Amino acid sequence: MAIPRDSPKTGERQRWRSVSPEERIASVNQLIVLHPRFREGVELLQRCHESIHSGSEPMCGALLGVSGVGKTSVIDHFRKLHPARDTETATQQPVLKVTLQPEARPKGIAADILLALGDPAWSSGTVQTLTNRAVKLLQRCQVELIVLDEFHHLFDMDRAKVMTKAAQWLKVLIVNTKIPIVVCGMPEAEHVLRAEHTERRFKERLQLKCFTWRTPAGKREFCGMLKKLDLSLPLAEESELAEPELAERFYLACRGIPDYLMTLVRGGFVEALRRKSERVEREDLARVYEQKLAHQRVLVEQSNPFIGSLDQGALDRVQPADDARTAGVGLTPKAAHRRKRAATAGDYLGGR
Repeated sequence: MAIPRDSPKTGERQRWRSVSPEERIASVNQLIVLHPRFREGVELLQRCHESIHSGSEPMCGALLGVSGVGKTSVIDHFRKLHPARDTETATQQPVLKVTLQPEARPKGIAADILLALGDPAWSSGTVQTLTNRAVKLLQRCQVELIVLDEFHHLFDMDRAKVMTKAAQWLKVLIVNTKIPIVVCGMPEAEHVLRAEHTERRFKERLQLKCFTWRTPAGKREFCGMLKKLDLSLPLAEESELAEPELAERFYLACRGIPDYLMTLVRGGFVEALRRKSERVEREDLARVYEQKLAHQRVLVEQSNPFIGSLDQGALDRVQPADDARTAGVGLTPKAAHRRKRAATAGDYLGGR
C-alpha cells in the first residue's frame, strides 16, 4: 500500500487510518525534519563535495558537536542524496563514509578507508602499502568526498607525536588524491584541526549545537521543531506537541539533544499505536522517557518531566546538554584526568 504524504490538513491526515501499523512505524523511523542547523550541515557537505570539480585545491571541512546533536543523521542524509552505483569494474561511491577506530594511527586510518571501500585485505600490509592501495581504490571507486567519522579518536594529549603524524598523513592523502575530506566528531577534534598540517586545509567548520531554552529565539526554534514533527507524524490527528506546557516538558526531558527528542517522539508514536490511538499523549511520552532516557547521564538526577506538575524551577535552571557537558567526556582516560595545567593546541601539535 502506498504511504500517503504528510499534510497538516485534517482531511488528508485521516488517510493514515488505512495504513498498517508496520508501514507507519517504518515511516516514522525514517522521519527527518530539515530544520535550519541540519540544513547548515548538509550545505557544508555540499560545498566541500562540489569543490572536487573546481580544478583547484579541494575544500575540506569539519562537522563537530557532542553526541546526539545529529552529525551522523546529516552524513547519512547526504549519502542518500549521492548513492553508490555498481559498474562492471567497481562500485562507484561518490560519498565515502569512514569510521575511525579508537587511538587511530596513520596505518589504522588507511585500513579503515580500505575497509569502507570493501577491500577484503584491508588490514594486511605496511602503512605505505595500505596507503598506496587506498589511493588507488579511492580513484577506482570514483570517490568525490571522504567523510571521516569519529575524528576525535585522533585526539589524545598523551600521544601528541602520534597525533601529529596522523595529521601529516591526512595532509598527504588530500594532496595525493585531490579528494575533499570532511571530518566529523566530538568538539575536542578541534585540537587536531589546529595542527599546522591541517589548520589551513580545513577552513569550512560547523559546530552543531543542542537546542536551547534560554533565549526567546531558542524557544521558538525548539517549538518550531516540535510543530514540524507533529505535522510529519503518520497519525490521523495532531498531537499538539508544541503546546506551551508540553513543549517545556519536552525540553526538560531531552535537554535540547536532537537524538533524545527523536527518541521521545518516535517512541511516543509507537505507544500511541499500541493503544490504537491516533494521537500521542503525555502518558505515552512518560512511558518512553522511563524506558529509554531516565538512565542517561545528563537526565539521571531528575524526575520524569511528563509525570505530575511541571517543575518550573528546573526549567528556569536547565542548560543545553552541550553547555553542561562534563569536562573530560569523550577523552581517553589518561587525557581526561591529566589537568595539572591548561594546555594549548600549539603545545602538542606545533600550531600557531
